[in-house]
Amino acid sequence: MSKHHHHEEHHHEHDDDHAHGNAFVMPFLLILAFAAIEYSGGIFTNSLALMGDAGHMLSDALALGLAWLASHHANNFATNKHVSGLSHFELAASIINCLLMLGVTIYILLEALDRLNNPQHVTGFYVMVLAMIGVAVNLIVAKMLHHHGEEHGGKDNLNHRAAFLHVLGDLLASVAALLAGAVIYFTGWLRADPILSLFISALILIGTFNLANEIWHTLKKG
Repeated sequence: MSKHHHHEEHHHEHDDDHAHGNAFVMPFLLILAFAAIEYSGGIFTNSLALMGDAGHMLSDALALGLAWLASHHANNFATNKHVSGLSHFELAASIINCLLMLGVTIYILLEALDRLNNPQHVTGFYVMVLAMIGVAVNLIVAKMLHHHGEEHGGKDNLNHRAAFLHVLGDLLASVAALLAGAVIYFTGWLRADPILSLFISALILIGTFNLANEIWHTLKKG
Protein backbone atom coordinates (compact mmCIF):
# COMPACT_ATOMS: atom_id res chain seq x y z
CA MET A 1 0.00 0.00 0.00
CA SER A 2 1.42 3.41 -0.98
CA LYS A 3 2.04 6.12 1.62
CA HIS A 4 -0.39 8.38 -0.26
CA HIS A 5 -3.15 5.73 -0.16
CA HIS A 6 -2.47 5.06 3.53
CA HIS A 7 -2.66 8.81 4.28
CA GLU A 8 -5.98 9.09 2.39
CA GLU A 9 -7.39 6.10 4.28
CA HIS A 10 -6.25 7.55 7.62
CA HIS A 11 -7.75 10.94 6.71
CA HIS A 12 -11.05 9.28 5.75
CA GLU A 13 -11.11 7.35 9.07
CA HIS A 14 -10.42 10.58 10.98
CA ASP A 15 -13.31 12.32 9.15
CA ASP A 16 -15.53 9.33 9.98
CA ASP A 17 -14.58 9.52 13.67
CA HIS A 18 -15.15 13.28 13.65
CA ALA A 19 -18.64 12.83 12.12
CA HIS A 20 -19.37 10.06 14.63
CA GLY A 21 -18.48 12.38 17.53
CA ASN A 22 -20.49 15.28 16.08
CA ALA A 23 -23.59 13.03 15.95
CA PHE A 24 -23.98 13.71 19.69
CA VAL A 25 -23.89 17.53 19.44
CA MET A 26 -27.45 18.25 18.24
CA PRO A 27 -29.10 15.64 20.54
CA PHE A 28 -27.07 17.06 23.46
CA LEU A 29 -28.17 20.66 22.75
CA LEU A 30 -31.83 19.66 22.23
CA ILE A 31 -32.04 17.63 25.45
CA LEU A 32 -30.14 20.23 27.52
CA ALA A 33 -32.32 23.11 26.28
CA PHE A 34 -35.55 21.24 26.94
CA ALA A 35 -34.37 20.07 30.39
CA ALA A 36 -34.00 23.75 31.37
CA ILE A 37 -37.44 24.61 29.91
CA GLU A 38 -39.08 21.61 31.58
CA TYR A 39 -37.54 22.37 34.98
CA SER A 40 -38.85 25.95 34.76
CA GLY A 41 -42.23 24.51 33.74
CA GLY A 42 -42.12 22.16 36.73
CA ILE A 43 -41.67 25.15 39.06
CA PHE A 44 -44.44 27.09 37.27
CA THR A 45 -46.96 24.20 37.38
CA ASN A 46 -45.72 22.94 40.79
CA SER A 47 -45.29 19.48 39.23
CA LEU A 48 -42.70 17.18 40.78
CA ALA A 49 -43.15 14.75 37.85
CA LEU A 50 -42.02 17.48 35.42
CA MET A 51 -39.07 18.44 37.63
CA GLY A 52 -38.16 14.76 37.90
CA ASP A 53 -38.33 14.34 34.13
CA ALA A 54 -36.15 17.46 33.77
CA GLY A 55 -33.64 15.85 36.14
CA HIS A 56 -33.71 12.68 34.06
CA MET A 57 -33.19 14.73 30.88
CA LEU A 58 -30.26 16.56 32.50
CA SER A 59 -28.60 13.21 33.24
CA ASP A 60 -29.23 12.24 29.59
CA ALA A 61 -27.71 15.51 28.40
CA LEU A 62 -24.64 14.76 30.53
CA ALA A 63 -24.42 11.26 29.03
CA LEU A 64 -24.65 12.69 25.50
CA GLY A 65 -22.18 15.46 26.34
CA LEU A 66 -19.78 12.87 27.76
CA ALA A 67 -20.13 10.71 24.63
CA TRP A 68 -19.38 13.72 22.43
CA LEU A 69 -16.44 14.96 24.54
CA ALA A 70 -15.01 11.43 24.76
CA SER A 71 -15.22 11.11 20.97
CA HIS A 72 -13.70 14.58 20.48
CA HIS A 73 -10.94 13.87 23.00
CA ALA A 74 -10.10 10.49 21.46
CA ASN A 75 -9.90 12.01 17.97
CA ASN A 76 -7.93 15.15 18.78
CA PHE A 77 -5.76 14.48 21.82
CA ALA A 78 -3.31 11.87 22.98
CA THR A 79 -4.83 11.28 26.42
CA ASN A 80 -3.75 9.18 29.38
CA LYS A 81 -5.89 6.08 29.40
CA HIS A 82 -6.98 3.65 32.05
CA VAL A 83 -6.10 -0.02 31.42
CA SER A 84 -9.73 -0.50 30.23
CA GLY A 85 -9.06 1.81 27.27
CA LEU A 86 -11.19 4.66 28.63
CA SER A 87 -9.52 8.03 29.26
CA HIS A 88 -9.24 9.22 32.87
CA PHE A 89 -11.40 12.15 31.77
CA GLU A 90 -14.22 9.77 30.75
CA LEU A 91 -14.01 7.92 34.07
CA ALA A 92 -14.08 11.16 36.10
CA ALA A 93 -17.03 12.53 34.10
CA SER A 94 -18.93 9.24 34.56
CA ILE A 95 -18.43 9.36 38.34
CA ILE A 96 -19.65 13.01 38.47
CA ASN A 97 -22.69 12.06 36.35
CA CYS A 98 -23.42 9.15 38.69
CA LEU A 99 -23.28 11.35 41.82
CA LEU A 100 -25.48 14.02 40.23
CA MET A 101 -28.10 11.41 39.23
CA LEU A 102 -28.06 10.04 42.80
CA GLY A 103 -28.63 13.57 44.17
CA VAL A 104 -31.60 14.13 41.82
CA THR A 105 -33.10 10.77 42.87
CA ILE A 106 -32.83 11.54 46.60
CA TYR A 107 -34.42 14.98 46.11
CA ILE A 108 -37.40 13.59 44.13
CA LEU A 109 -37.87 10.72 46.59
CA LEU A 110 -37.99 12.98 49.68
CA GLU A 111 -40.22 15.56 47.99
CA ALA A 112 -42.59 12.85 46.66
CA LEU A 113 -42.99 11.24 50.09
CA ASP A 114 -43.81 14.67 51.56
CA ARG A 115 -46.36 15.37 48.80
CA LEU A 116 -48.06 12.00 49.31
CA ASN A 117 -48.89 13.12 52.85
CA ASN A 118 -49.55 16.75 51.88
CA PRO A 119 -50.88 16.88 48.27
CA GLN A 120 -50.12 20.16 46.51
CA HIS A 121 -52.01 21.88 43.72
CA VAL A 122 -50.59 21.09 40.26
CA THR A 123 -51.64 22.71 36.96
CA GLY A 124 -52.45 19.50 35.06
CA PHE A 125 -53.07 21.06 31.64
CA TYR A 126 -49.64 22.71 31.34
CA VAL A 127 -47.97 19.58 32.71
CA MET A 128 -49.58 17.64 29.83
CA VAL A 129 -48.45 20.20 27.23
CA LEU A 130 -44.82 20.28 28.44
CA ALA A 131 -44.66 16.50 28.83
CA MET A 132 -46.00 16.04 25.26
CA ILE A 133 -43.24 18.32 23.97
CA GLY A 134 -40.79 16.23 26.04
CA VAL A 135 -42.04 13.04 24.38
CA ALA A 136 -41.61 14.68 20.94
CA VAL A 137 -38.05 15.90 21.76
CA ASN A 138 -37.05 12.42 22.96
CA LEU A 139 -38.52 10.75 19.87
CA ILE A 140 -36.58 13.18 17.61
CA VAL A 141 -33.32 12.57 19.50
CA ALA A 142 -33.85 8.77 19.56
CA LYS A 143 -34.47 8.82 15.79
CA MET A 144 -31.32 10.90 15.20
CA LEU A 145 -29.16 8.54 17.27
CA HIS A 146 -30.74 5.42 15.75
CA HIS A 147 -30.26 6.77 12.21
CA HIS A 148 -26.62 7.59 12.92
CA GLY A 149 -26.10 4.17 14.51
CA GLU A 150 -27.41 2.47 11.35
CA GLU A 151 -25.20 4.62 9.09
CA HIS A 152 -22.13 3.83 11.19
CA GLY A 153 -22.97 0.30 12.30
CA GLY A 154 -19.35 -0.75 12.36
CA LYS A 155 -18.31 2.38 14.23
CA ASP A 156 -21.08 2.12 16.81
CA ASN A 157 -19.56 2.02 20.28
CA LEU A 158 -20.61 1.69 23.91
CA ASN A 159 -20.95 5.47 24.30
CA HIS A 160 -23.42 5.60 21.41
CA ARG A 161 -25.51 2.66 22.66
CA ALA A 162 -25.51 4.02 26.22
CA ALA A 163 -26.67 7.44 25.00
CA PHE A 164 -29.46 5.81 22.96
CA LEU A 165 -30.64 3.78 25.99
CA HIS A 166 -30.56 6.93 28.16
CA VAL A 167 -32.89 8.67 25.70
CA LEU A 168 -35.29 5.70 25.59
CA GLY A 169 -35.42 5.76 29.40
CA ASP A 170 -36.15 9.47 29.29
CA LEU A 171 -38.96 8.90 26.79
CA LEU A 172 -40.56 6.63 29.40
CA ALA A 173 -40.10 9.34 32.08
CA SER A 174 -41.77 11.93 29.80
CA VAL A 175 -44.70 9.55 29.25
CA ALA A 176 -45.00 9.18 33.06
CA ALA A 177 -45.08 13.00 33.46
CA LEU A 178 -47.72 13.19 30.70
CA LEU A 179 -49.80 10.56 32.51
CA ALA A 180 -49.50 12.52 35.79
CA GLY A 181 -50.73 15.71 34.06
CA ALA A 182 -53.61 13.87 32.37
CA VAL A 183 -54.80 12.20 35.60
CA ILE A 184 -54.71 15.54 37.49
CA TYR A 185 -56.39 17.45 34.64
CA PHE A 186 -59.23 14.95 34.11
CA THR A 187 -59.78 13.66 37.67
CA GLY A 188 -58.19 16.22 40.00
CA TRP A 189 -56.35 13.42 41.86
CA LEU A 190 -53.21 15.33 43.03
CA ARG A 191 -51.37 12.30 44.40
CA ALA A 192 -50.81 11.14 40.80
CA ASP A 193 -47.93 13.66 40.61
CA PRO A 194 -45.80 12.30 43.50
CA ILE A 195 -46.67 8.67 42.65
CA LEU A 196 -45.47 9.02 39.05
CA SER A 197 -42.49 11.06 40.33
CA LEU A 198 -41.48 7.97 42.33
CA PHE A 199 -41.64 5.94 39.10
CA ILE A 200 -39.38 8.51 37.38
CA SER A 201 -36.94 8.48 40.32
CA ALA A 202 -36.85 4.65 40.03
CA LEU A 203 -35.86 5.04 36.35
CA ILE A 204 -33.06 7.45 37.32
CA LEU A 205 -31.95 5.06 40.09
CA ILE A 206 -31.74 2.14 37.63
CA GLY A 207 -29.62 4.30 35.28
CA THR A 208 -27.41 5.36 38.23
CA PHE A 209 -26.96 1.76 39.39
CA ASN A 210 -26.01 0.60 35.87
CA LEU A 211 -23.51 3.45 35.49
CA ALA A 212 -22.01 2.82 38.96
CA ASN A 213 -21.72 -0.91 38.16
CA GLU A 214 -19.96 -0.12 34.89
CA ILE A 215 -17.56 2.28 36.64
CA TRP A 216 -16.83 -0.31 39.35
CA HIS A 217 -16.02 -3.07 36.83
CA THR A 218 -13.86 -0.63 34.84
CA LEU A 219 -11.87 0.42 37.93
CA LYS A 220 -11.43 -3.23 38.99
CA LYS A 221 -9.58 -3.85 35.71
CA GLY A 222 -6.94 -1.38 36.92
